[in-house]
Amino acid sequence: MKYTINDFHKKAIEDYHLQNDWPQEVLTETKIIDSKILKDDSYIDLPFVTIDGEDAKDFDDAIFCELIPDGFNLKVAIADVSHYVKENSALDDEAMKRATSTYLPRKVIPMLPEKLSNEVCSLQPNRYRRVLYADILLDKDGHVKSYEFKRAMIKSAARLTYNEVESYLKNGFQKLTSDFKQSLETSYLLFQKLLELRSYRGALELEISEPILKLNSEGTIKSLFSKKRMLAHQLIEEFMLVANVCAANILRKNFSNSVFRNHDYPESLKIDRLSQSLKRRGLNWNGSPEDVNNLPILMDRLKNRPDKSTLHIMVLQSMQRATYESICKGHFGLKFEEYTHFTSPIRRYPDLMVHRLLKSLIDKRAESRSNDALEDWDELLEHCSIKERDSEFASKQVTQSLICSHCKQFKGKSFKGYISGVKDFGLFVDIPELFTTGMLHVSELPSDRYSFNARSQSLDGRRRGNKFIHGDKIEVYIGEIFELEGKISLYY
Repeated sequence: MKYTINDFHKKAIEDYHLQNDWPQEVLTETKIIDSKILKDDSYIDLPFVTIDGEDAKDFDDAIFCELIPDGFNLKVAIADVSHYVKENSALDDEAMKRATSTYLPRKVIPMLPEKLSNEVCSLQPNRYRRVLYADILLDKDGHVKSYEFKRAMIKSAARLTYNEVESYLKNGFQKLTSDFKQSLETSYLLFQKLLELRSYRGALELEISEPILKLNSEGTIKSLFSKKRMLAHQLIEEFMLVANVCAANILRKNFSNSVFRNHDYPESLKIDRLSQSLKRRGLNWNGSPEDVNNLPILMDRLKNRPDKSTLHIMVLQSMQRATYESICKGHFGLKFEEYTHFTSPIRRYPDLMVHRLLKSLIDKRAESRSNDALEDWDELLEHCSIKERDSEFASKQVTQSLICSHCKQFKGKSFKGYISGVKDFGLFVDIPELFTTGMLHVSELPSDRYSFNARSQSLDGRRRGNKFIHGDKIEVYIGEIFELEGKISLYY
């Protein structure tokens, strides 16, 4: 049977219970929202710019940066979604259910109707838009000295792409004559300081190859390549991190429970397994469950290794998932004592919750919650974490289904990979060249009596001494392909 990209979309939507249609009440509420936004007294006349991907339409954030006598003034303006999406409205209920926008290849399932996500809330160039912004003062080394959250209205001076900004950062700003030239130059200066601080505090730097699919008109893969990490991506990321940390700080100071983005320390067993896997590759890393803070030392040692990408994935697999919680536990990966999500309320419900809390502080409205309300709050944040995971898995499933279709031409051909997972029934093998993972069933391995060793993450042959260990290199052949499920069986 020949499958299409629409079949892959449909299966992912069903498998992960994604809401793809809007209830009538939501459409009715959306229809009455006025698209015309007139300038008011809160307008700040500064050349903010948005920097996003080529195909982006939901512009959450805009930046402006200037030099001041003792450092920098960074302003991070975020779409004021809560101005339009009122608590307990049909719009809010639906956004809460979805919790996040889902980005599938060639299809977006937005958290908010497009009139809001791509128009009224989107910080389009030369249009008045309502924002909540972080006004941040930093010293000459990039440390935050003070901050304030304010409501305002802005008009973005330009819609820039990552590629454009990358060109400016690498080749200089000489050709720019626009109002925002000085802001971009200053942004780059601050960005360099923030990178130094990131390195100093020991934030993890994982370089994982993400596939970029170029599809033809029929929705099949025309070309497949690795996503390139740009300075422009990092600049925006660092500015958003600063704003998110400031938001977490003010929430922690003013509320006993609110919204935090926590990333716990890795589990002891996973760190032990990672250490064992690295030793088999000649890396005597003295990381222990009691001392995982020296992971940056390990990452530094991996920089020039040809198998760096594989090793980075192994490190990632040893990490826990970040989650949303009502109490602050810190973020292990980023090395922040307090962290939240403030910068993407168009596509993430926790960010919208944060905006409402910040507004209650700006308006000096007390936010008190009963024990029952706190319990509901925790359930909601757990729901947001689950929906985020489902959204991510749905996107990966469609991507892998498309890659599986692409791999049909390679059936019977051999590829080099490495063992990324071990179970009693077989091995998961990552094939970097194809950006996919296949299953090598135990019955396809050389004849032996295999037992699963959980501690060493290996399949051990008890008769002939064959051994297959997590992280080991392996050559496999492409076998049966199950496009709809996004799965590939391998043979040895």
